[in-house]
This record gives sequence, structure tokens and C-alpha cells, in this order.
Amino acid sequence: MREDNHEKRMFYKFIFLLVVTGLIVIVCIWKWTADDPKEQDPEEMFGTSSQKENMQEPVNLDEEKINAVLKDEGKSKKPDAADENKQSEQTKNNQEEADLEQKYIIQYSEQEVEQAKEQAEKVIALYLLQLTDWDKWEDAVTANYLENVQKEMTNFKDEKTKRELDAIDLFASQPLKDGEITYGAYATWHVTVKGKSTSKPMQLYYITLQKEGDKWIVSNMVTPNNQNMEGEGKEK
Repeated sequence: MREDNHEKRMFYKFIFLLVVTGLIVIVCIWKWTADDPKEQDPEEMFGTSSQKENMQEPVNLDEEKINAVLKDEGKSKKPDAADENKQSEQTKNNQEEADLEQKYIIQYSEQEVEQAKEQAEKVIALYLLQLTDWDKWEDAVTANYLENVQKEMTNFKDEKTKRELDAIDLFASQPLKDGEITYGAYATWHVTVKGKSTSKPMQLYYITLQKEGDKWIVSNMVTPNNQNMEGEGKEK
């Protein structure tokens, strides 16, 4: 009887061990198949999630504003038609002046044209500075023009007024007659009264030169509206 009980207890223990062993095997197999063998860093996990969210999040762009900006940039880069016309006209004028200068050089020689330009600049300087030392005028202008200048200087001479030249810019112009040379000149100067500057005029002049002997001398000088240097309507 005792032997039978002992055998039963041994049998139950054996069954219990088998069950426990089976459960352990099952748990190990389940854990091995369910878990990722590579553990993931929490920071990497959150970082990846954040990146995915940023990639997936749609960017809200105002297309109307973008188009407006692009349109304004296009307008700013496109040159104004008026500016283009002005530049084109200036380029054309510069080319015409260069062509006239070259025409004078071919017709008379470069040396003579340079002498005519120097004479034109000298006379307009004498005129604007109101110099009445007539010896400086005699070899630079014709007798008829000198007579006109002397009359004009007498009428407008003012001892209290002083002039100082700023610039004289010469350019070749179309002559009115054959055998003449004409130069245009933009002149600017200061006018001072009793040491105080009162104005800074600028005037366009046309100077006509004719050949006398072996030199070019000034025969006339006018503004486009035939005004004198003060702009008071007196013909030179």
C-alpha cells in the first residue's frame, strides 16, 4: 500500500515537472518570436516620429501673395519704356556728334578741328566771364562779332557782379553753311554779388567758326532761343 502511494507521488511530481517545463518552453518561444532583437533608443524613436510628422505636415503657402511678389519683381527688372527711349535717343545723339566730329576731321584735318574747339571754348569763357580786355578778343573773333560783344558788355557790365566758370562741355554740331564749323556747348557758371552766391546758371550755346587765314575764329554765338547769357531776350 505504501509502495503504491510512493509511486503515485512520484508520478504526480513527474507530471508537474513536465507541465512546468512545457510552460517555460512556450514562454521562451513566444518571447523570442514577439520581441524585436534590436532595441531602439527612445530618443531615436521620438526623433523619427517627429521627422515623419514634419514630412507629412502640409505647408500652408499663400499662392496669391507669392504670385504678386514674383510679378512685382518682374516689373522692377523690366526697364521702363520711357527710360529705354531716353537711353536710345542719347546713344543716337552721341553717335551723331561723333560722326560730325569725324566729318570735320576728314574735311579739314584733326589739327584744325582741335584749334577750332580751343577757340570756341576760349570765346565762350571770355563772354561768360564778361572780360573787357579787348586785346584777348581780337585774334579769337571776327571784327563784326567783336563790335556786337563790346556793345553788349557795355550794357550789362556790373562791377558788383562776379562770375566763375564751372564747366564748358563742347560737342560737334551741324554747320549752317559750307566752310564753317559749329560747336554746341553746355556752360555752367556761378554768379556772385558782393561775395555771396546768387545763382548757378546753365545755358546751351551754339558757336559758329569760320576760317580766316590759317586760323579758325568765332563769327557768331547764339542760344537756341536767341537770348543773351542772362536770358533777358537780347540777341547776340
